[in-house]
This record gives sequence, structure tokens and C-alpha cells, in this order.
Amino acid sequence: MSKVAEYDAIAFGCPAMGAEVLEEGEFDPMFTEVEGSLSGKKIGLFGSYGWGDGQWMRDWEDRCNTAGANLIMDGVMANNAPDDDAITECKGLGKALC
Repeated sequence: MSKVAEYDAIAFGCPAMGAEVLEEGEFDPMFTEVEGSLSGKKIGLFGSYGWGDGQWMRDWEDRCNTAGANLIMDGVMANNAPDDDAITECKGLGKALC
């Protein structure tokens, strides 16, 4: 049983990799393992991308919604490195999870 079941709110962060997918070596397998425990939990998502239009975040949000998670806001995305707006959004995400 994963530790996810012990929490009411969780923030997940992962960059887009390859063809706009979650990092496939470690993050996606971990997320797949806990996905079934997300129902009813407050979830916040954040990550960065280097190209594309953020499809990886929309797909990730869809996975969370399908799992029954309560996404507290749209996923926070930063193109390459977080700018001031992304940092402000991440702070808001953290506050909303409390």
C-alpha cells in the first residue's frame, strides 16, 4: 500500500519529457502505482516543458480526473525555468493545498 492513502492533499511535480509525456523512467511508473489512491484527494500539479504547448499537463490532469482526484486548480506550467508568474502560481497552489 502506498503512503498516498495517508494524505488528504498532495502536490506532484514532473517535467514534460520526449513527446510531451511524464518522465518515463521513475515518475510515470510511480504515478501509475498511486493513481488508484487519488480518488477524493486534493491534488496540485506542476512542471516544466521545453517545447510543445503543454499537452503533457492536459493529459496528466485528465488522468487525475479519471482517478477521481479533486484538482485544486489548473496545473502550473513553466516554459523551461519558472518565471515570476509561475513562481506566484506555485505559491498559490501550495496555499490551496493547505
